Formats: sequence, structure tokens, C-alpha cells
Amino acid sequence: MSVSAAYDGPLVSVLRLFLSVDLVGSTAFKQANQRAFKEDEKAAVESVAEPWFSPIAQFYKEVERLFAREWQSYVDGAAKRLSWPTGPSPELWKSAGDELLYVKILTDHREALACILCWKRTLEEYRLKLRKQYPSLDLKSTAWLAGFPITNTEVVFSKRVVDGEIQDDDDPVYVNLELLHRYHENSKDPNLTKDFIGPSVDSGFRLCSLSDARKFVISVDLTLMIVHAIRARPSGADEMDLTIHYEGRVQLKGVLGGRSYPVFWIDMAVDSGLEKLEDKLLEFQPRNTDDIKSFCEEFFKSHSSNIMVPYIAGNPDKYFGDVPESHVKKLDLLREYWMGESQKRLEERNALKSEGSGIEPEGDQIEGLLKSMQEAKKPEL
Repeated sequence: MSVSAAYDGPLVSVLRLFLSVDLVGSTAFKQANQRAFKEDEKAAVESVAEPWFSPIAQFYKEVERLFAREWQSYVDGAAKRLSWPTGPSPELWKSAGDELLYVKILTDHREALACILCWKRTLEEYRLKLRKQYPSLDLKSTAWLAGFPITNTEVVFSKRVVDGEIQDDDDPVYVNLELLHRYHENSKDPNLTKDFIGPSVDSGFRLCSLSDARKFVISVDLTLMIVHAIRARPSGADEMDLTIHYEGRVQLKGVLGGRSYPVFWIDMAVDSGLEKLEDKLLEFQPRNTDDIKSFCEEFFKSHSSNIMVPYIAGNPDKYFGDVPESHVKKLDLLREYWMGESQKRLEERNALKSEGSGIEPEGDQIEGLLKSMQEAKKPEL
């Protein structure tokens, strides 16, 4: 019996959109300004911050502010006008040096197009400001998709290492699931932090190496989702259009079993007469959505053992709404494993206590995690 309908916890099918923006030239900028700073003893003594700090801090805050504004503008405007879903707002995943990573849970494939357009406008506006203040700095961006908890996994860690807080359990799968459920019940727990790992996440970071200030690289599955949404948009919804380029296939280490990966990208270049003339010389043109869609579909068919068309459970468009039966079965197996192992550990700890071993069971904690899942054992009505 499937427990999918009754289960209420983190082990459900989720498709996430990942967005990366990197501050190009930041290392050289820091080094040059730090050298000049040290040579000026008066400035070094009187300054309250390092000379490179302001532009880096501005990058963090301005991307956050502009992205939030663009997304809210879409939610209040185009989304309502077109009756398009919005789902949860994008949120910061983490920062990695001078790179910011955002993530959004997709509840409908059209949200991918909307989020990419908001992200693009965010970077275009901030780039204009950045170039005026700090001409040596620029931005580059990448975006990709990853499905959870099949193929990729959420992992939860304890931030502090304190005696008694590390569970003595030799099953790493169960330990992570327990922490994941704790995080799901109380995401504001200051001692828990969540991360994302898996082949799709790794592939996304590989794609980051192909992006530059002009080329906003997007994964092939995201490309298919975007062009599908563009093709189905209502007549007159010109603001929901996006031009995509293609430049062939390249090998990405560890991706697709060594087979070449198709590179699609969005043009982020500031209008330049020279670039336009160069594009003409190279016969460089954007591709229409018909050709892109046909290519992506054939690519998925040809590489079905390594990659699949993304899906969103409950998506109204069946093109992205059908969950593979193998994934349904695997999810049920994962949930049954979690509930069975949790119940077994609870019974073992209670038995130790009744025997007078002196070991206090973590009954309240585990019972709390199990309580929300008891309905999963009941047959569907």
C-alpha cells in the first residue's frame, strides 16, 4: 500500500531551482586595494574597514534587495494578470566566498521561467550600478534544477559539536533522516543547518565554470522547462519571453558518464555595437523554441540512463507532472524505512529503561517525530 497520500513530512517529491551569481574580478580587486591600503599608513590607521569590504558587502545586500523587489513585483503584477502560480519565494541557500546561491521550490513549471526573468532583471540592474562604481568588477550567473529526495538529498548538520548531541548510531541514512525530520518540524532550531547534495547539484556547479559575464548558462532540463512555458504563455504576454542561445556540447568532468553536455545560455551582454557586429561575423543567432524543444527531447531520449525530463508532483501540465512509477515506489520504501526504524529505536530505548540500565530514552523526541506520521499507516479512504 502506498503511503504517499497520508504522509506529512519532508520525504516528498520536490523540484528545486538553483541560482548562482558570482562577483567576477573580486580576488584581484581585493589584492590590489589591500596593497594600496597598506602603502598608505594614514588611511590604514583611520579606516574602520578594509578597502575592499564596501563593494563586497554592497553585492550581498543589493542582490538580495533587488531580487526580492523583482519577485514581489512579479507576484503582484504579471502573476495575477496571467493567473500564473508563484509558489514559495526564492530564498538564499548560502554564500560561498564572493558567490551567492539562491534556491526556489517549484510547484509549477511556469515558475521557473518567471524566476529566471526576475533574476535576469536583478542582475542587469545591479550590473549597471556596479560598473559605474567599480569598473573592474562584473557578474556571472548560472542556473539549474535538482529533484529531491530521489537522485539528490537534503542533508542536515548540527552546527555545534557538544557532548551528548551527537547520536550514537551506525546508520548514516537513519541519522540524516532523523535530523531532516527535526529540521522539518523546527527549521528555526539554531543548532541545525541544511544543505543540498547529489549528482544534479554537482552538475550545476560544473556548469558554473562555463558561465561568464555575458553567458548566463542554464542546464538542459531547465532549458526545456523554460521553452515549454514560453510556448504556452498567453497571447500578448511579451514580458514572459526570453531569448536562449546554444553553442554546442562540451564534456563536463563526472557529468553524464563522460558524454558531452549541451550548453544553453541567456545573453547578459550590455548592448554593444562591437558585440553585435562580431555576432554577425560569426553568424551567431538566438535559437527558436521549436528547435530547442525538439533537441532537448531527443537529448533526453538518447541519454535516458543518465538524465531524465524533470517533473513536479502535482503540476497541472502533464508534460512535467507525471512522477515515474519507480520514484513513487522508492519514496514509499524510504518512508516505510524511516517509520520502521524510528519505531524500532523507540522500543529499544524504552526496553533499556524498563530493564533499569540507566539509559534514558529519547522518547519524547522520537515520539514527536513519529506522531505526525501515524496517519500514514492508515489505509486511504
